[in-house]
Amino acid sequence: MTRPLVLLTLSYVAGIILGRCFSPYIFILPAAAALLWALWNIFNQKNVVQVFIPLLLVFLVAGGLVYNYSLHKVRGNIRDYSGENCLLVGMVEDEPLWREDDVVFTLRSEKVRFREEEYSVNGRVRVTLQWKEKAEIPLDLSYGQKVSLRGKIYEPKGLRNPGGFDYQSFLETRGIAAAFYGPAAGVTFLGISKELSRLQLAAFKVRNRMSAVLRAYLPQREGNLLVGMLFGERSALDRETGQLFSQSGISHLLAVSGLHVGLVAGAIFLLGRRTGLQGWCTYLFVALLLFAYVYLCGLKPAAIRAFIMVLLAMGAVHLDRPGDFPTALAAAVLITLVYNPLLLFSVSFQLSYAATTAILFLTPLLQEKIAAILARLPFSFTLSPVKMISSLLAVTLAAQLGVIPLTAYYFRQVSLVALIANIFVLPVMALVLGLGLVSALLGLVWPLSGSLLNLANYPLLSYILFIARMFSALPFSYREVYPPRLTEIMLYYLFLALLAGGWRVLLSAYYRCKFRVRPFYFLVFLLLIALFVTWWGLPGIGSSTLEIVFLDVGQGDAIFIHTPQGQNILLDSGGKPAYMGNIDETGRLVVVPFLEYRRVKKLDMVIISHPHEDHYGGLFAVLDKIPVKRLVTTVELPETQSYGELLELAREKNIPREIVRRGDIFVAGPSLEIRVLSPPSELFNGTNSDSNNNSLVLHLRYKEISFLFTGDIETRAVDNLLKGEKILPVQILKVPHHGGYLSNLPQFLDSTAPRVAVITVGANSFGHPHPATLSALEDGGVEIYRTDFHGAVILKSNGYSWKIKTMLPFSSSLLINEMNKSGFILTCRETCSC
Repeated sequence: MTRPLVLLTLSYVAGIILGRCFSPYIFILPAAAALLWALWNIFNQKNVVQVFIPLLLVFLVAGGLVYNYSLHKVRGNIRDYSGENCLLVGMVEDEPLWREDDVVFTLRSEKVRFREEEYSVNGRVRVTLQWKEKAEIPLDLSYGQKVSLRGKIYEPKGLRNPGGFDYQSFLETRGIAAAFYGPAAGVTFLGISKELSRLQLAAFKVRNRMSAVLRAYLPQREGNLLVGMLFGERSALDRETGQLFSQSGISHLLAVSGLHVGLVAGAIFLLGRRTGLQGWCTYLFVALLLFAYVYLCGLKPAAIRAFIMVLLAMGAVHLDRPGDFPTALAAAVLITLVYNPLLLFSVSFQLSYAATTAILFLTPLLQEKIAAILARLPFSFTLSPVKMISSLLAVTLAAQLGVIPLTAYYFRQVSLVALIANIFVLPVMALVLGLGLVSALLGLVWPLSGSLLNLANYPLLSYILFIARMFSALPFSYREVYPPRLTEIMLYYLFLALLAGGWRVLLSAYYRCKFRVRPFYFLVFLLLIALFVTWWGLPGIGSSTLEIVFLDVGQGDAIFIHTPQGQNILLDSGGKPAYMGNIDETGRLVVVPFLEYRRVKKLDMVIISHPHEDHYGGLFAVLDKIPVKRLVTTVELPETQSYGELLELAREKNIPREIVRRGDIFVAGPSLEIRVLSPPSELFNGTNSDSNNNSLVLHLRYKEISFLFTGDIETRAVDNLLKGEKILPVQILKVPHHGGYLSNLPQFLDSTAPRVAVITVGANSFGHPHPATLSALEDGGVEIYRTDFHGAVILKSNGYSWKIKTMLPFSSSLLINEMNKSGFILTCRETCSC
């Protein structure tokens, strides 16, 4: 059996993926069975294959168990105190990141005190402390200090919307369980913690001294760039530089990877030989200093991978054994994921191993093809330049091919000039890193000499910035793309594997099975594929169902409607009040990512129910990114400057505006119409909130299923609806005004008779949803969905029935606690999670 470690590693990785999807308890019985099976085969002296198969199962189960254990350890119990104003005590666990008006660092929590009680806690916390005056800045904050902080603990948000960002998972892969926000003035220093790691403290001091040497006489941009290249420290880089490197396809230079570790390892090896070290002494010398470098860089996944592979390659040479790169790569994966299985779901881990695997398997093929092309060119090359150029092109192209689907998925953009830009930059990179490392090491002994020597890096860094700026300025340098689906990513890598030589394996398997597989079984295989296509459909093929997505935008509304005829309608877009700043933040972070995830190329209609920021603020980002055919609003004049600016933006983009009122009808295909029930021709005036009461109320009917979207209407508008033309019963109701109090809600529910109610609500100071609203819905036997508890609510209907899924699993404890606060218990039915 060749390369057993590769198969065992793949089994372990599969176990981690299964552990993310299923409860850890389902792994206990398979773990015992697999272990007993393996031991039975060993003691009964079975052949290698019979022993190896249960070992695969052991590694599979081990992956699931280790993942769940690590996740449980990371989460700790700190989240139990989320949402509480408290006093948090713990140790600063990394170097603080200082920004313009706040500081961010990681805290290892120890105790929390609230309501005059003190509790022991565990779990790392991402702390953000803000200040208004310079006198409040905690300048003495540093690694190892024990501090107490006043503020509020928050549980990070998970994946709450399709295509959204899973902030909770992002922090968990970094070992962080919760977030904390508080004033910088609330910091109290309690001395040096006993939990302090002297090795970590020494590493921080050495890295800070080396970074200071590198920055000393260079301009700020070049100095920060060099520190980012040498140590992977990107926090000090300005945003413009980061964008230049990303758009030109050379951002990998800012992450410590195989290139960095390989160059440093080579420099250390030459240094060892110069000092007269031989054999295993050289190996240990390289291993020790290389680990010190990797540790200084923060034990990043790419650096760990490169470190392990360098040691294995050097070990093979010293043992006079042939090196096997797939086995070395598998060993690096296995060791890294045993150390921290959560890293499998980090972007840096995936990009690093995807690039390395592609380089490993694709480079020989690409180098051969590129060399053949260069040999045919009219101007002749000697053998040495052809080999050098083809090797550089092959490695760069292989790495780009390996990471394209991942960069498209995570960053939603692809660089089109990366191949050429890397050719110009990579040869210089070795000089920059070598000179920077020597200068930094010299600076530890003699800072002035190190800084002066490092001045030789200035023209090289300026050249790299020039190349990045030149290529990113090209009109075709990068393209924003829709994130690929999982099936598309899998098909891409399958094709890449076949291109890299997998076709030979398939051909060999075909010939082995050709005379063993009977036609009957082949037909059964084809039948299974046909059934899969019939039941689940092919990716990208549309359906004849109506889909309505109530997005979770916090305290606001954003509802996406996709009709059976393929029309896309956006009803409101969330947003933040102007006084909170970033009015379009919800659009940039929630609505636009969702529309891109759904691959919406245009919006046939955008409807603004009424001119309040929490309903239209996100449209600034939407109009900037996605073409809109028609804007539908009420007749109300702008009450705020931002609403007027939005209407002006629509005019600039030649988006026709249509003002509607009661009686207007939109037909969106056969059997689907949207009827405007409110506001009346004579708008409400003199009410508690005229703008809310003048919200658009829309009745959507598709065959035999009806929906009622009510905006933020209040008691006066509801009375008007009840006194007017009788409202036909609806199946799904969007509860008015985020579940706020309505004295006539029971009569409204009697008239509309909904079976499902959706409350679009987030954290707020208004008491939404009101206990009386929840009580009325419960008394009416209405099934309740809330975006603050369930995340996005996704409803699909064929016109006769409907199915509802939610982004977050149903949590009865949350609802029961909420209802207990209101003085009654609400029983909800189970929902699906997607």
